[in-house]
Amino acid sequence: MKGRKTIFVALLAATMLVSTALVALAHSSLTRTVIDAPNTVGMRAREGGDVRWILPGLRELDPAIFGTPDNPLRTELLPEAMRAVTGDGAYVAGKPDPEGGPSTPTPTPFSNNWAPVGGQAKVKVTNVTSVSGSSTLDRIDAEFEFTSPAGDEYQVVITGALPEIPDHENFGGVGVNALQHGATGIGTPLMPQLMAFIAFWGKADLYVNGELAPESRFVHFMLSERVRDDDYNLVFDNGVNPDGALQAHLIMPPVAVTADGPVASPVPTGFVLPNGVEQPFIHIMYETVTTEG
Repeated sequence: MKGRKTIFVALLAATMLVSTALVALAHSSLTRTVIDAPNTVGMRAREGGDVRWILPGLRELDPAIFGTPDNPLRTELLPEAMRAVTGDGAYVAGKPDPEGGPSTPTPTPFSNNWAPVGGQAKVKVTNVTSVSGSSTLDRIDAEFEFTSPAGDEYQVVITGALPEIPDHENFGGVGVNALQHGATGIGTPLMPQLMAFIAFWGKADLYVNGELAPESRFVHFMLSERVRDDDYNLVFDNGVNPDGALQAHLIMPPVAVTADGPVASPVPTGFVLPNGVEQPFIHIMYETVTTEG
């Protein structure tokens, strides 16, 4: 993508960084390739499986990474202005106060709140390019279908891999067997560090109840080791389960893809939250998955 605009996620009435690795990585136009490329792998989630719609909610900060309110750590990953303390003392992601006062706890797409929905997905990626740059040979063939908790129907069709994104390394659009999130600097630190066996960053067409949304959307996908516990709470780094069943994550933040780069733009979900606000992002978890290739 062109440009170096910071990507923001609109969270209810607030905004929050999708990723806080703030230094954009620059590479030459020479495309570097992975060993033994192309590497083609895939995943499928069949209709009738376990699919969950993630609702907005607070995300507590991992003290091993972020420290405590009295002793904050790794502010390069998450600035202090984007941290807050709840009334019961929990250290959580926050919304900065425009007047410089204490930050306010704010809902995020990385919550413990969810609703069961229906859906299916198929993914096939070809990993050729190893690092981000001005072009890529990576390829994505993927389509996702799911419903909202209200019963609306959605289809996400990936239309291309993004060779680079503004704020962190993305392996040319497709990554295979790559550590991400946590303190890696790749992706939001609000997710725990995990091994993503398949990951991609792409642009997509979004259909809501059969109608094409007016803008191309930014999409991130991962097939990863397990990051939620038996109660489906999002764990910290030390709770990630490498031996559990794999999980597939599809997230569409409020970011549109334009010829001039990413722009903040709420996802037109049409799903209205109890407070009367339309949910501005999509985060879907597929729990019943099989690998292919």
